[in-house]
Amino acid sequence: MSVTSLTADMETYSEIAQVEEFDSQQERELILRCQERDTAAMGTLVVQYQHWVYNIAFGLLGHHEDAQDAAQDAFLSVWQNIDSFQFRSRFSTWLYRIVRNKCLNVIDQRKRRKTDPMEIDDSQPWVPLDNVTPEHETLRTEQNEILHAALDRLKESYRTILILRELRELSYEEIAEVLNCTLGRVKSRLHEARKALRIELERIDW
Repeated sequence: MSVTSLTADMETYSEIAQVEEFDSQQERELILRCQERDTAAMGTLVVQYQHWVYNIAFGLLGHHEDAQDAAQDAFLSVWQNIDSFQFRSRFSTWLYRIVRNKCLNVIDQRKRRKTDPMEIDDSQPWVPLDNVTPEHETLRTEQNEILHAALDRLKESYRTILILRELRELSYEEIAEVLNCTLGRVKSRLHEARKALRIELERIDW
């Protein structure tokens, strides 16, 4: 097993829970219904984005229960603030910012407690295990534990941009919109983040 293969294994993140997206008109109609306090429409949005939100939260927090709590808080915030969404950006961009803020709150709480609740929970749907051998499953589990440990050592800005690019496969332009920075800054930060991840992987004793 090599550092290169571990870094490449981040591609498995994007294989999780890829829900068929609404077209823009369908999504717009759902959001408008939510703004009219239609709970059924909100339920449809939750179903559409629940795995996406969970995987973003898990990528930032590395902890199953914290990710679930952050996802629930994010959807509650969406419901409470949906009236403020004015279609000036993609809904997923607006939603990502909410999820990220919820995760940062969790991280701040951890720092105040001065504890590290990170755990690897085999029940979380992070890596697909379809038609693999026990040996392959063990290897994937080991690789993901190493990746989570390395990601957790990165500063939040690096971890965030890696998740946006590797997990969500957003374009540089979309990442610039989410992070509210220039295209050049996205490219340089992503380069720095990948370099930092490689260094952390090399430091882990495996």
